[in-house]
Amino acid sequence: MPEASVYAGYGFMMLVITTEFWLRDLRTKLSAHFELRQFLCKQPGGFPKYVVLQEALPLKLESVVEALDRAGHDVDTLEIMSGYRTPFYNEGLGNVHDSQHTAGTAADIFVDDKIDGRMDDLDRDGLVTRDDAIWLFKLVDRMDHMPAPLFPGGLGDYGATGAHGPFVHVDVRGRLARWRG
Repeated sequence: MPEASVYAGYGFMMLVITTEFWLRDLRTKLSAHFELRQFLCKQPGGFPKYVVLQEALPLKLESVVEALDRAGHDVDTLEIMSGYRTPFYNEGLGNVHDSQHTAGTAADIFVDDKIDGRMDDLDRDGLVTRDDAIWLFKLVDRMDHMPAPLFPGGLGDYGATGAHGPFVHVDVRGRLARWRG
C-alpha cells in the first residue's frame, strides 16, 4: 500500500503518494480513468520502482477527460507519455532542473482513444498535427481560466518529432504558466 503524506499549499490540500511498488501493483486504480502504471517513470531498470504523485494531478486529468467527453470526444483515458521522472532520468533527458515531473505534479499527455500510439484527430480536420495538441491545450486553458479553477498550473503544447507525436504538458503547480514547445 502506498505511503501518503498531506501537505498544505497552493491554496488547497495535497495528498502526495511516494511509494515503492512492484509489477503486481501496476494496475492499481488511482481514479476512474487512471492507473498507477500510467505515471511510472520511463527510466530503464527492474522492480521495485518508485513514484511521487500529487493527488491533484490525476484529479485534474479526470477533469480533462470529462471536458473531452462534453466536447464530443468519448475517451476512456489519456495517454501519459511522461508522468513522474526521477531527477536522474529527468537530467538525462536534458530537461530543466526544477521540472514539475520530478515533483509528481506533471504529465505529458495526448488523446489516443484509437489506441494506435498517436494523438487522435481532435480538431476533426482529417489530419493529426500540432493543431490537435493546440486544440487540447485550449481545452485545458479554458478550464484553468474558469472562476476558481480547481488545479491551476502549467500548460505547454508540443509538435511531433521523430520520436513522438504532438502532445500537451499539463501540471498542477498552483499558478498559471504557459509556453509553446
